[in-house]
Amino acid sequence: MSDGHVRLGELVTFSNGKSHATGQGTSYETYGANGVIGASERYNAEAHATIVGRVGSYCGAVHYSRDRCWVTDNAIIATAKDGVNPRYVYYLLKRLDLNRYRIGSGQPLLTQAILSRLAVARMTRAEQDAAASVLTALDDKIAANGRIAATADELVRARYEELAAAATATIRIERLGSLVRANIPPDRIPRDANYIALEHMPKRHMWLTSWTDSSNVISAKRRFAPGDVLFGKLRPYFHKAGLAFVGGIASTDILIVRPKQDVYRGWLLAALSSDEVVAHASAVGDGTRMPRAKWPDLAAHEIPWPDAHARGFNEFVKPLARRVEAAAAENRTLARLRDTLLPRLIP
Repeated sequence: MSDGHVRLGELVTFSNGKSHATGQGTSYETYGANGVIGASERYNAEAHATIVGRVGSYCGAVHYSRDRCWVTDNAIIATAKDGVNPRYVYYLLKRLDLNRYRIGSGQPLLTQAILSRLAVARMTRAEQDAAASVLTALDDKIAANGRIAATADELVRARYEELAAAATATIRIERLGSLVRANIPPDRIPRDANYIALEHMPKRHMWLTSWTDSSNVISAKRRFAPGDVLFGKLRPYFHKAGLAFVGGIASTDILIVRPKQDVYRGWLLAALSSDEVVAHASAVGDGTRMPRAKWPDLAAHEIPWPDAHARGFNEFVKPLARRVEAAAAENRTLARLRDTLLPRLIP
């Protein structure tokens, strides 16, 4: 093309992924349409590949793998051609908002042909390198902050398990926390309220650092406060339980548990996030296809109680929670900056 643009196919080689690799293994991450879904003993994409969701609700989602990986047939592998910065390819594809190019209604689909034909601004290798360097630095810092949260989660779980194993007493969960029951009708919910639904709660991760606004909420919700512990009651085996850093409203598929005393917060959080309590909630939940945990079953459940060590455990958790909260706030700022810079650096 002669107008300062180039076809995407001139910069990138596209290939479809394949069905999940056979055999068990942990050597290579496995990517589906919406990111990592497991691990494999084999790979079909080289390091520094970009993965694009090909079909379904995550059609057009874009991910990057620093290492070799396996990509399923729900995604497309995008490999930078010689002379093209691989990380630039990732940010370019993010910039293009690929979902808008999907075809089909019942089952959205992206194809290699659609992607290859897209026209993009021509950038020199030096321009590619400069843009990718700035954006990568921001994403690397976001990833480092994410590792802080993951490490804090692991530390709290390890200390909880240590004290639980040594505990000589038990206590009912209802002695430590009470359920927030009052519903807020939709016409009384501010449009800018923080809103947490199940999709904002990461699996087996006790820090709730993602939410959206309530502008699209059309049904009654429950109000939660900073320091409450939220527990996903719908399909509890998904293991969604964590500490709220902000106040807002939550889906009614979430139980909001408020510590009866500040000193109980750490133990209540660790207990509700524990494998044992989640397994109990899953075992006693009502329903087969869409089981739901009930508060009375959780409330009456006996958990280990460290007694004299409860205050010390809470003091152990508090600074970790504050550090995670600060890292999450920084990530939101970094993400806004990255998203603002992206269209300016890669037009």
